Amino acid sequence: MKLTITPKGNLEIDDAIIIYRNFAGEGGPYNREGDRNFAVLIPDEDMKDLLVEDGWNVKVKPSRRDDEELFMYLPVKVKYTEKGGPAVYVKSGDRVNAISEANIGMLDNIEIASVDLDIRPYDWDINGKTGRTAYLQSIHVTQKIDRFAARFMSDDDM
Repeated sequence: MKLTITPKGNLEIDDAIIIYRNFAGEGGPYNREGDRNFAVLIPDEDMKDLLVEDGWNVKVKPSRRDDEELFMYLPVKVKYTEKGGPAVYVKSGDRVNAISEANIGMLDNIEIASVDLDIRPYDWDINGKTGRTAYLQSIHVTQKIDRFAARFMSDDDM
């Protein structure tokens, strides 16, 4: 994973691993209905320390596996408003499609080969409490497809 913090404070992350995918915004024990979100896995403590020093809300939990000390991730919200939402692109075979709010939920169910994304910060101050929320600005997902799907996609292009 490659992380860059831009001069505006945005995060540019290449080769990210995303977990806890809920792009559809389905309600459940850990999510309110309509809240779209996911998390970016943080691979090491150096990156966690860099993000925490910059004000990001990195979650740290004990690992469930014996070979790792900590399980670290950055929760990211996916928000759509009247003004728009994040730019979402999915590469499947040789095709790249822009995905809208209406079908972003499909990202919950596809097998992912790679993810590059940009995250913008929102610094808040409510009743003396402060924090930073991560919002998805743009994402490029490469879907892992099997050899038969690749073959049929190529045939469709002819």
